[in-house]
Amino acid sequence: MTEPAAQWLELSLVVDGELAEAVAEVLSRYAPGGVAVESTGIRDKTEGEGVPKGPLRVAAYLPVDHRLSEVRRQIEEALGHLSAIRPLPTVRTRWIR
Repeated sequence: MTEPAAQWLELSLVVDGELAEAVAEVLSRYAPGGVAVESTGIRDKTEGEGVPKGPLRVAAYLPVDHRLSEVRRQIEEALGHLSAIRPLPTVRTRWIR
């Protein structure tokens, strides 16, 4: 039996808190389901929830369809404009079934 083709492409960047909001705004323009922002670490707290610390991972999920190449180009262009203000890390990609 063959494996099913990927249905989504995950694009993610690990950035500091200042950049996370700007990167999330850019990615949300192209991701139909919005974006996810996750802490890369949790500081222990004696009472209640842990407190986020460290860089944040901002991820968007794009459907794999006939528009994917064009959407990726538009995202690269938009992130390029943002990186002119402040350098960004390389975008990581992962295919999801």
